[in-house]
Amino acid sequence: MLLSSFTSLQQRVISALVLAPVAVAALYFGGFYFLLFLIGASAVMSYEWCHASLEKSPGLITLMTAVTVFSGLYVAQKSYFHHGVIALFIGSALIGIAAIVVKKRNRLGWAISGPLCIGLPVLALISLRSIPDSGFALTLGLFLVVWATDIGAYFSGKSIGGPKIAPAISPNKTWAGLIGGIIFAMIVAYLVNRYLVGGQVATIGILGLGAICAILAQIGDFAESAWKRHFGIKDASNLIPGHGGVMDRLDGVFLTAPILMLLIMLVDGIWQ
Repeated sequence: MLLSSFTSLQQRVISALVLAPVAVAALYFGGFYFLLFLIGASAVMSYEWCHASLEKSPGLITLMTAVTVFSGLYVAQKSYFHHGVIALFIGSALIGIAAIVVKKRNRLGWAISGPLCIGLPVLALISLRSIPDSGFALTLGLFLVVWATDIGAYFSGKSIGGPKIAPAISPNKTWAGLIGGIIFAMIVAYLVNRYLVGGQVATIGILGLGAICAILAQIGDFAESAWKRHFGIKDASNLIPGHGGVMDRLDGVFLTAPILMLLIMLVDGIWQ
């Protein structure tokens, strides 16, 4: 039976059962394996971003976007998060020049912002994973909280319904779904703190952090939905049945991963 014959929910579940173990395995082994996983994801997201925003078939800007993100990933893994961010800004500036040269001045903003929108989350993920001792637990915990937000929002929204948050941007998102996502995220954040990171954060603090991550995850979802609606597309691509593209699957970490990384940097004082 073809996967397309399943319902959307069934496709989502099957895709998750296939992809989640791959992501967790790459995360567990870390190092080269997680880097390779993020390079693959970045390559697809570079194509998805440029295909919708700039060029229908892969060209110079798509290549430069991917190379910029790859460079930032390499630098971030070898040194510090903010060094990789500098690499992203340098690449974005070069891409801006290239966009002018190839007569895409009217898409200049999209060309420049591509490496930052794609690169900042993946740089944050590679930097989180590289933290000694707790890197795996922190990064896995982030994924679990984001996944809990998606699951909670989906089932709460479907079962309760009610007023929409912003129907012009995302017609299926409800306030009930938002609240359900926050509750699920808080529960999972508590469990992650208790069983993965040894209760290092006070209960009230971890519950608050879980709620903030859920809100950021859903803001990322709305931002990606607004981008798709602006360019008149339903999904970033059709790579993942039931989910769309890689950007559709990772939109929950667009804000959560960088902000969590910045919070850890502030607390640990590793800005040097």
